[in-house]
Amino acid sequence: MAIAPTLRELQAAFSQSLFTHEPQGLEPWVDSHGLATCHRIQIYRNMVFNTFTDALKTSYPSVLRLIGSDCFDGLAARYIAQVPSVSGNLQDYGRAFPEFLATTAETAMLPYLPDVARLEWLRQEVYLAPDAKPAAMEWLVLLTEDELAKSMIELHPSIRLLNSQFPVVDIWRFCQDSAPQQLHLDDGGQTALAWRSEHQIAILAVAPEVHRFVTELLADRALEDAIHAALATAPEFNLASTLQLLLQHGLVVDAHIPGRRKR
Repeated sequence: MAIAPTLRELQAAFSQSLFTHEPQGLEPWVDSHGLATCHRIQIYRNMVFNTFTDALKTSYPSVLRLIGSDCFDGLAARYIAQVPSVSGNLQDYGRAFPEFLATTAETAMLPYLPDVARLEWLRQEVYLAPDAKPAAMEWLVLLTEDELAKSMIELHPSIRLLNSQFPVVDIWRFCQDSAPQQLHLDDGGQTALAWRSEHQIAILAVAPEVHRFVTELLADRALEDAIHAALATAPEFNLASTLQLLLQHGLVVDAHIPGRRKR
């Protein structure tokens, strides 16, 4: 007589059977009620795969539009079988999908597809990021040039950046348009700046030097260091217009000089 497995062992075997299409020795412990164990497990397998596929389609609508539903469903099935969920929140599922697309033969003819997926996942992160109120910046006009250079600028926690060798923002916008215009894939790379304003997600293509400047600020560099890094990227970097962009959209949430009490 077989020794009955523990509840944990049964749960582990059942979970594994959902992704391997094998009953994992569950037959003796499943009351079939006229339905074979493999067929009974298939019911749950279909539910799991359908749920995860819908979650991927929700997170990656542009990828879905670019490759079509049949191709997406096939890729999703393989991804789900290979990449288990590690969170009870479906919004967390699909983080590795862009890298999966980058190594998949079926998408090799669409080399920009992984970056489109990366941009869509950034939108997910932007949407779920904490909120923060814009900082009152009037006191900055009272600072000397040296004090301003040493200032630390804290940006909104929803800000995300993506640097692509493809016109990823244009491709993404092309997918949002119900009547899309002609898309030029040879227009060169783009850097995407994404953020959340109230409940709206904004995506903007910015110059490489702006990307470098924002990256430095996100890494807790002083304003002076961020400016130098941006100028090293492109001598035509315009600090005034870049700060205006950040302030206009409420993306500066704190500014202070290290060692000095905030005003």
